[in-house]
Amino acid sequence: MISRRLAIALCALLAFSAAAQDDPYKPMGKLPLGDTLLSLPSEQIPSQGTWEVKFTHRFNQSLNQGTLSDQLHSLFGLDTNADVVFGLSYAMRRDLQFSLARSNTNDTLEGAVKFVVLQQAASIPLSATLRGGVDVRTERGLDDRTSLFAQAIIARQFGRKAEVIILPTFVTKAGRAVTGDASGALFGNAFNVPVAFVYMLKPALSVVAEITPPNGDLPEEMDADFGWAIGIKRALGGHWFEVLLTNNQSSLTDQYPTSTFQGAPLELDQIRLGFNIERRFGRRRR
Repeated sequence: MISRRLAIALCALLAFSAAAQDDPYKPMGKLPLGDTLLSLPSEQIPSQGTWEVKFTHRFNQSLNQGTLSDQLHSLFGLDTNADVVFGLSYAMRRDLQFSLARSNTNDTLEGAVKFVVLQQAASIPLSATLRGGVDVRTERGLDDRTSLFAQAIIARQFGRKAEVIILPTFVTKAGRAVTGDASGALFGNAFNVPVAFVYMLKPALSVVAEITPPNGDLPEEMDADFGWAIGIKRALGGHWFEVLLTNNQSSLTDQYPTSTFQGAPLELDQIRLGFNIERRFGRRRR
C-alpha cells in the first residue's frame, strides 16, 4: 500500500513539474542587467521588498581633447570634474518600483515609477515596462525648472546570450538653452527613441551598447550627432559594476532625449570615461 501511494505521489509530482515546464506564460529567466543598462533604464524590476542604491560618474574631459601630454597630466580625464548621480529605488511589488535620484547637473532631483506590463515567455514574444516621473532642477538662476517624462521600455531577449531594448521617451521642458545670464528649456516637448543592445560574454559578464538618435526637432542652427555609449557590465552577487565610454554625459531622463548636454549638441568623436555601481539589498536578489 505504501509503495503504491509513493508511486502515485511521484507520478503526480512529475506531472506537475512537466506542466510547469510547459507553461507557455511562465516568464523566462532574465539576463543579469540590474535596474540600469549604462545610462538608460532596463525593463527589469527586482523582487518585492528589494532596495537598490545606484551611483553613476561621467568625467567631463574627452579622451581626444588636448595633446598626449595634456591627457597624461589629467590622467586621461580622471583628474577632471564629473557629472555624478546618486539614486535609490524600492520594489514595492514584483511589478512596481519607485525611485529617487539626484544629479549635480543643474542640481536635479528625479522621481520615477516603473511598472512591468509584460514579461517575455514562450507565448509572449517580448517584455514591456512603463516608466514615468518628474525632474526638478533646483540650481539657482534657472527657468523652466520642471520636466515630466513618460517611457515605454520594450525588450526582446534571445536565449541567455543577447537582448535588444527600445525606449520611446517623451519629456516636457527638456534640454538647456542659455541666453546671457538666463537658462531655460530648449524644447517645449522632446521625443526620442533610444536603443540598447546587450550581449553576454559569460553568465555574469556582458557588453552593453546604447544609441540615441539625433533629435529631429533641434533648432536649425544646431547640428547634433547621435549619442552613444559602450561598456562592460559585471554582475557579482547583489552588485553591478559598469565601466563605459560615451559621448554623452546624460544620466537622467530630462537630458538624453535632446541630443544635447547643457545646451551643447553632442559630437560623435567625443569620448569620455564613466562608471556605474549598483547594489541591491533584500531577501532575494536576481
